[in-house]
Amino acid sequence: MAEKSLAFCRLKLKGSDLMAINERIYIGKDASKRNRVAAIIGMAHLDKMSNMARQDLPTLVQRFIEEHAQYFVDEFYNKAGPMSLKQHAFELLPDVGPVKARNMVKARDQVGMFASMDELNALAKIKGAELLAQRFVEEIEDKALIPRLSELLLPVAA
Repeated sequence: MAEKSLAFCRLKLKGSDLMAINERIYIGKDASKRNRVAAIIGMAHLDKMSNMARQDLPTLVQRFIEEHAQYFVDEFYNKAGPMSLKQHAFELLPDVGPVKARNMVKARDQVGMFASMDELNALAKIKGAELLAQRFVEEIEDKALIPRLSELLLPVAA
């Protein structure tokens, strides 16, 4: 998974070693930094991924969000507002309806801005990284889903 776009690619590794689960590798343009990658073969299509890879997708995306938790708190949870008179941006998250969104706004108003993902989770009574990861996975699986939070929030500038 490319961290800047949440796109998936197929790689040819150098040597015969296998990659460890969740191993970070450089795939950028500077070939001298590609110590593990011999070549980028192409994009990986979700419908052609193994069941195991698809099963691990939500966890992988959530781990990425947790590693950049402050960025996502600052750029989404602290800035999200109404999208229309009837819908708040929080309602784009899975299982968040109007009542839950209002409660999240009230929790944010109590402190002005959430200081961390832990504070967000405690005050809003949600699992912020998990909800955002679920939304990103929905967007990965459904290219027609709009608005796309992933396009608004990526690349991470943390």
